[in-house]
Amino acid sequence: MLLWALLLILGLVGRQSSFAKKAVVHLSPPWTTIFQGEKVTLTCHGFNSSKPATTWWYKNQRWQSKWSTNSVETNQDGKYTCQTQDSDLSDPVNLIVSSGPLILQTPYSVFEGETLVLRCQRQHNVKITDVSYYKDEKKLFYPPKNSDISISIPQINLNYSGNYHCTAVFPDNYFSKKKSSKTVELQVQELFPPPELQTTTSEPTEGTSVTLRCETQLPPQRSDTKLHFSFFRDGRVIASGWKKSQVLPAIWREDSGSYWCEAKAMTQNIQKQSNRMKISVKSIPVSGIIMETQPSGGQVTEGEKLVLICSIAQGTGNITFSWHIEGINTSLEEKTQRSLKEKFVLSAMNESDAGKYYCTANNGISTFSSQRVNVTVQIPVSQPLFNLSTLGTQATVGDVVVLHCHVLRGSFPIQYQFYHGKAILENRMAPSGGAVSFNLTITTGHSGKYFCRANNSFSCQLSETLTLSISVPTRSWKNTATVGIIVALISIFILIIVALMVYFKLLRKSGRSSAPSSYRASPVSNLQEPVYSNSSAQMELVPIYSNVNPITKDIVYSELWSTQQGEAHKVNPEVGDVVYSEISSKEHGKEANNTKNPPEGKDSSALYAEVKKKDRPRDSEEKAKAADISQDGAKSDKNVKLF
Repeated sequence: MLLWALLLILGLVGRQSSFAKKAVVHLSPPWTTIFQGEKVTLTCHGFNSSKPATTWWYKNQRWQSKWSTNSVETNQDGKYTCQTQDSDLSDPVNLIVSSGPLILQTPYSVFEGETLVLRCQRQHNVKITDVSYYKDEKKLFYPPKNSDISISIPQINLNYSGNYHCTAVFPDNYFSKKKSSKTVELQVQELFPPPELQTTTSEPTEGTSVTLRCETQLPPQRSDTKLHFSFFRDGRVIASGWKKSQVLPAIWREDSGSYWCEAKAMTQNIQKQSNRMKISVKSIPVSGIIMETQPSGGQVTEGEKLVLICSIAQGTGNITFSWHIEGINTSLEEKTQRSLKEKFVLSAMNESDAGKYYCTANNGISTFSSQRVNVTVQIPVSQPLFNLSTLGTQATVGDVVVLHCHVLRGSFPIQYQFYHGKAILENRMAPSGGAVSFNLTITTGHSGKYFCRANNSFSCQLSETLTLSISVPTRSWKNTATVGIIVALISIFILIIVALMVYFKLLRKSGRSSAPSSYRASPVSNLQEPVYSNSSAQMELVPIYSNVNPITKDIVYSELWSTQQGEAHKVNPEVGDVVYSEISSKEHGKEANNTKNPPEGKDSSALYAEVKKKDRPRDSEEKAKAADISQDGAKSDKNVKLF
C-alpha cells in the first residue's frame, strides 16, 4: 500500500511538472487578427520568468534563428510558439494578417467562465454601421456597447467554441454596401479539468487518519487563479478550504460512505466534481468519551443557554448518547446517531440547575461515561439600592452621613464602590453578600452627586444618583432678631448722649465767647406782673435771644420762641401771642460767687415771666428783656423756667 501511494504521488508530481513547465506566448494588442501593415508584439514567458533565460522562437514549427529575445515584433501571419531553457514548448498562437476591408478580432486565448470580447474592425478605423456577429452562421443577439462596435459575452463555457464572423454596412456618398469578414475559429479552453479524488486507503481502520486529496491542474496562462476545494461524504460537506488536501485525523465506522471532492474557481464561478470513491471503515468499540460545555468551564450566567457536547474518540454503529446530572436517576436527554459527537442544549439556566453533569455513549458493544463537569450558575448583580442617612438631601458641615448600598440579587463575592462625582470614596468587599455602609464626615467640599457601584466579577450595575447639599450652621432667626434690636437700641442711646454732650458743649462755648451786653434789663420789681410785648398777629415771629447776667457772675441764657396766632398751637388767644422763655443758669467754676441773695419769700430755683411781643411797626426790633437773677450760696447748676 505504501508503494502504491508513493507511485501515485510521483505520478501526480510528474503530471504537474509537465503542465507547469510549459512556456506561454502573450500578444499585444491581444488580437489574433490584424490588418496588413499593422504589427503585434509577441512575448514568451518561461517556467521561471523572474530569471533571464535564452528563448527560442518557432513560426509554423520552424526555428527563427534571428529571434533570441523573449519579446519580438511581427506583421506576418502564421502559428507562433516559443521555448526557454527552463520550460517546454508553448501552445501555438495563430496570427492572421488580413488584406480585406473588414476583420473580426478575437482574443488569442479565452477560458471558460471569462468574458468573450469580439471586435468588428474596418481598416484605419473607418466608421461602419449595422454591425452583426455570427457563430456557426447563427446571429448573436448581443448589442454593441454604447457607441463601440465590439460586443461582450459574459461567463462563457466550452459550448462557445466555434467559427465566428461579422458583417457591417459601409456608408458611402451615393449608396451603402454590406460586407462580411473572414471566419475565425475560436476555441474556448477549459480552465481546469474535473478533479480526481485520491486517498491513502479505501479501507481504513476506525481511529486512524485518512488523507483526502482533490487533484486538478490550472493552465499556465491562468496559473494565478485560486481554487476552493470541498470534500463530501454521502452528500454532506466534511471539509472545505483553499487547500487541495484534507486530513481526517480519526475516521470511524459511521464515516464509511461515498466520498468525492469539488474544485471551484470563485471569480469565474466554474465548479467541477470528481469521481466518487467508496470508503469502508472497520468497526471498533466505543472509547475515549468526553463531555464539553459551552460556555467552557461550566460557568454560565443565569438565563443563558448551556450546551453539553458529548463526543467519543472511537466507536462504530449506532451510538446512543445520553446526558445526566449527578443525584438524579433519569436522564435529561437521549439521542441515537451514527456520529462521534452530539450535543444537548439547556435553553435557559436557573440557579437551581447548578450541579455536576456527565454523558454516556453506547454502541451496543460497550458503554462509557464521561467525567463529571461542575456547572455553576452565576447570578448578575441587580441594580444596587443607594441611600443617604440624612433627612432629605440636606446636610450641615460637621455632620456624619452614612452612605448605604446593597443589592437584592447577585453571586458572591460582591464588591461595592462609593462615588462622589467621578471620584471613588471607598471600596468595600462583601464575601457573603449583604449590604455595606460607609461613614462620611461632611465638609464644605462634599456637596454634589453620590452613587454606588456593585460588581461581582462578571457583571456590574450602578445605582441611582443622589444629590447632597451642604449648608454652614447659623444661629436661629429669633436670636439674630434679638441681637439686632439690642444693638439698635444701644446705638440710639449712644447717639442721644453724644447729641446732648455736643449741645451742652456748644452752649458753654457760646456763653464764654459772648461780650458783656451793652444792654441790661432793669430788675423786675414785681414778679407777679406779666410783661407783654405787642405784635401783629399776621407778622412772622422769630426767636429772640437775651443774655441775662445780674450783678452776680453767674451766666444765664434765655431763649425765647414766639408762635403766630392762628397757627398750629394757640396758647392764649385773649391776649395774643404768648412767648415762653426758658432760662438756665450755671455756676462759673466750682462755686457761685453771687453777692446778692434772692428776695426773701421767693423761690430761688425758678423765675417765671410771660412776655408779650410788641408789633414790629411801632417798635422795630424791640426785644424782650429777661431779669438776671442771682442766687447766693448755690453749689450746683440751677434752672429757671419762664412760662
